[in-house]
Amino acid sequence: MQTEIRLTLPRPHRGQTEVLRSTARYRIHACGRRWGKTTIGVNRLVEPALAGFPAAWFAPNYKYLLAAWEDFRRILKPVTTSSNSTDRQIHLVGGGRIDFWTLDDHDAGRSRKYKRVGVDEAAKARHLEVAWQQAIRPTLADFKGDADFYSTPKGRDFFWKLWTRGADPLQPDYQSWQLPTVQNPWIDPAEIEQARRELPERVFQQEFLAWFLEDAGGVFRCVTDAIDRGRTVPEPARNVGAYALGVDLARLEDFTVLCVVDNTGRQVYFERFNQISWERQIAAIRAVAERYRATVFVDSTGVGDPIFERLRDAGLRVEPYVFTAASKGPLIDGLAMALERGALRLMDIPEQEAELVAYEYVMTKARNWRTSAPEGMHDDCVMALALAVYGSSEVKSFRGIW
Repeated sequence: MQTEIRLTLPRPHRGQTEVLRSTARYRIHACGRRWGKTTIGVNRLVEPALAGFPAAWFAPNYKYLLAAWEDFRRILKPVTTSSNSTDRQIHLVGGGRIDFWTLDDHDAGRSRKYKRVGVDEAAKARHLEVAWQQAIRPTLADFKGDADFYSTPKGRDFFWKLWTRGADPLQPDYQSWQLPTVQNPWIDPAEIEQARRELPERVFQQEFLAWFLEDAGGVFRCVTDAIDRGRTVPEPARNVGAYALGVDLARLEDFTVLCVVDNTGRQVYFERFNQISWERQIAAIRAVAERYRATVFVDSTGVGDPIFERLRDAGLRVEPYVFTAASKGPLIDGLAMALERGALRLMDIPEQEAELVAYEYVMTKARNWRTSAPEGMHDDCVMALALAVYGSSEVKSFRGIW
């Protein structure tokens, strides 16, 4: 006599129920924060897995993957025959399984075959386009499988391109939705209204209304407009004493970044390096400062304090900037305003552009909003540029010997 097993799945709310009725092969969900991506993801993946097929869940990095892994394992426990936390696999009754992959590796899933895949926080996956085209999409060929993409929008990226296909009636295999947070009945509307009052309008539009905004709805706007495409080579010094050198010092796996801006807002120098000794870093900073006769504005927080002292003892004009919750805000605001006013001309540096575009507003555990690089990304270029921009407004023209 067979034992009946009951599986209680998360109950979808009305907005999720509408999405679950779709029969499109490729489904793109532009979701507001806390709309309920995991709920619908479990509902979608468990169906083919219980029917004996392999399925997979992809996340942009380990942090997001771990959260989903724990949710799936808890919810699917009644129908799980085994789970392997090393290989990140859950085997279900009936012979099906769900694999979990991180998109830090754009070859994730290669050589496997799946009936259905879900891609979580797709807009945060740096290699999404390559991963989809070269690794994930081929895994669906054997079973003529389908795919779901879930994410809060993050500008006009590959996730947005997929979303536009779903809005095109000439591409019937795709279907897209714009799913604001307010659809989730378990989120207090007062919380959403408070966020509307506290956040910049474009940030609220992206994070809670799930709108695709041209500048990603993050902290910095007009980034692409400020870049002189093709200008990658440092420029010679022309105006003595009219330069500010912003320095963000490396910590562990981070990068030290040197950025020089003149008193017209033109970036003329960029250098980025890591895993070199403090002596060599000091020598590099000194060489650039002397080349432009620049005032150095350096992050002097923690390990930066003795470096500041060393630079000052070397005879450089150097100003310390201690990063605190109170001091970081005005520094970032100054850079944001300079970009929005069109007061900056930036060099064409891909890593600098990527950091500026990705920089975002995040909510702390105390439910306050702060600015930060996304999880897994650096902000060294942003901070060095912000220090240089801050310094450029402080620098006075020097005539004579420095």
